[in-house]
Amino acid sequence: MTNRDLSTTVDRDTFRHALRSVASSVAVITTCHEGHLHGMTATAFSSVCADPPTVLIVVNQSTRSHPLISDSRAFVVNFLSQDQRHLGDFFSAKTDDQFDSVAFTRGRNGCPIIDGAAAYLDCETISESVCGTHTVFLARVVGAFGANLSPLLYHNGAYRIVGDAA
Repeated sequence: MTNRDLSTTVDRDTFRHALRSVASSVAVITTCHEGHLHGMTATAFSSVCADPPTVLIVVNQSTRSHPLISDSRAFVVNFLSQDQRHLGDFFSAKTDDQFDSVAFTRGRNGCPIIDGAAAYLDCETISESVCGTHTVFLARVVGAFGANLSPLLYHNGAYRIVGDAA
């Protein structure tokens, strides 16, 4: 049996190092509020339940997207395909007029659905909960589509595609 530290707290670096070992789908969370479109790259997403279809995202309160998601109470989770690494980088940067060069359609609440994504979930916020520096947005899924495309993953600080060696 291996001895493990069972302390009740974990420091930030240990926590982040552990999470780097877990592969996650790369998503761009998009929103629209008062005509302003915005997107941000994220991996903090989880399915909550299927009946009714419910998900959650976690957004840092210091991001440009945070007040837009909070005020509009709507967002789309666009899961990037393996051919969309450039969009993962693009939506990680602080860029104005993000959608001038990105092909998209609009979802039920006007939020951008990125063309070529492996899947998307069109969502309406049902609750918000502050946790430290972040807000957890719990949302009902009002539209969804999954293309038969390979997803883009993030693991150990780099983008990966299905089949990559770590």
